[in-house]
Amino acid sequence: MMYEIKDKELERYFDFNDALAAFHNLFNYESKDDRTIAILGGTFLEMVLEHILLAYLPSNEKEVNKLFEFNNPLGNFSNKIAMIYCLGFISKTIKDDLTFVRKIRNEFAHDLYASFENEKISNWCNELKWHKEYLMSEAPSEASARDLFQVGVNTLISHLHGVISIARTEKRETKK
Repeated sequence: MMYEIKDKELERYFDFNDALAAFHNLFNYESKDDRTIAILGGTFLEMVLEHILLAYLPSNEKEVNKLFEFNNPLGNFSNKIAMIYCLGFISKTIKDDLTFVRKIRNEFAHDLYASFENEKISNWCNELKWHKEYLMSEAPSEASARDLFQVGVNTLISHLHGVISIARTEKRETKK
């Protein structure tokens, strides 16, 4: 069965692809600012999860958008991760990696002195596993915590971009 993207979904599709291009221009190895990389990587992944949920949930914008408001069920990164996992869109490895990315983003957002060299952040980066499965290899021994973070985020985005299409084909409808 062929699925046609139209109306609001088509607009969201193009908006996402524009955002993906902008993300890749900012999330690169030339950037010297760890904070930008950490916050941008986590924030963009949260946006990807929102796109998966919007592709899956009914087209009732008023009701669905309420779910994403602050202090509502899908109003934070953690709850979006849990929902995507519980709906069966991602594996436990991806769920765990998203949780580490969320923790890293939050650490940078709330600690003025956060750095990828900090032991806690470095350990979280070393815990990222999806890129190892995705690329079927271990990271080079000289890879820094920031390298692991960037590769981890990029492989998660690459995979989750495809999940948006899967969610779209399983879109829910409200009862009349």
